Amino acid sequence: MDYFIRKSKKRVINYFYDHPHQKGVVDNTMRVLVTLLSAFIFSFGFKCFIQPNYQAFSDPSIVHQTGAISALASSGISGITQSVLVIFKLLGLQFILDPFNQYVLTFVSYFIINIPLLLIGFFKVGKKFALYSLINVLFVTILGIILPNNSGDLITVISEYVFAQPVARIIFAGTCTGIATALSYLIESTCGGVDIIAYYISEKKSTGVGIYSAIFNCCIVLLFSILSTLEGGLVDGVHFEAVEFPEAVIIFMYTFFYMIITTFVVDHVNTSNKKLHIEIITRNENVAQVLLANTPHGCTILNGKGGYTGATNYVILVTIRKNERKRVVKIAKAADPNCFINVLLTEQVYGKFFRQPIK
Repeated sequence: MDYFIRKSKKRVINYFYDHPHQKGVVDNTMRVLVTLLSAFIFSFGFKCFIQPNYQAFSDPSIVHQTGAISALASSGISGITQSVLVIFKLLGLQFILDPFNQYVLTFVSYFIINIPLLLIGFFKVGKKFALYSLINVLFVTILGIILPNNSGDLITVISEYVFAQPVARIIFAGTCTGIATALSYLIESTCGGVDIIAYYISEKKSTGVGIYSAIFNCCIVLLFSILSTLEGGLVDGVHFEAVEFPEAVIIFMYTFFYMIITTFVVDHVNTSNKKLHIEIITRNENVAQVLLANTPHGCTILNGKGGYTGATNYVILVTIRKNERKRVVKIAKAADPNCFINVLLTEQVYGKFFRQPIK
């Protein structure tokens, strides 16, 4: 069975090697599908856990129960759109009384605010990078509006079940946002927003992207928390109900936890920027040449001596991306089946390290 799978895999690889046009079509199709999945997970998490349609609940009084929070603060551009929604409420605009209109305003604002950031991605990062980020933002906008969350819909049922459990909500919301963001990173794209800037900085510094997103997002969440404490214009004949200061602090703290979960998921799913230091101890000096011929990385060769045998050994040092580990180990083992390999996690790399150009 394994032989049949390996043989079939080799045939597929050889076919696409001889047919670059077909390979491009398949690659782009997979990118679009991954982008669609990323957008769906993000939109689902936002409408289900961050800003649910509590007016469609079978028991709307749950909103006023102890521990219930009508809307958690989001991060990134979606967090900015939440602040935009609060501003419209403060202005007393009547059309936002309809939950559907609120989602339309939220996700249309999400798309518009992303436009200048997508232009930055186009000119500073890469054209294909910006194109798939645009597709992701467009999918999020469409799905955010059309995903059903009226009375009896799946999203509403789930929302009502966890509504009064803010810890569960932020865990699920952070997981959804983290997976959506990481999926887009895996295809060298983003969900738009500050992730574009974070991705650019991350690639330049060759480190994880989560910490940069967290820094940008803290400012956005702080803005929403402050706006939530303001009391504004008339909406349906009454003043917009402001959040008391202690509750605004709790929302900020919950959202900080939400960002930690998102960062954790992103940095564990997206391993493209994590580095490994590999030490290969071998008696065959040609292993280094094999590695140079089959990987885009350089290496360093040290002379060593076996402590027990006294035989001459070569210690080959190479730094690679984490997702290249299996391939490098396979190449080294093929060149010398008796080699000894030690793999170490590298926190940071300074100097010239090969990075595949972002298209």
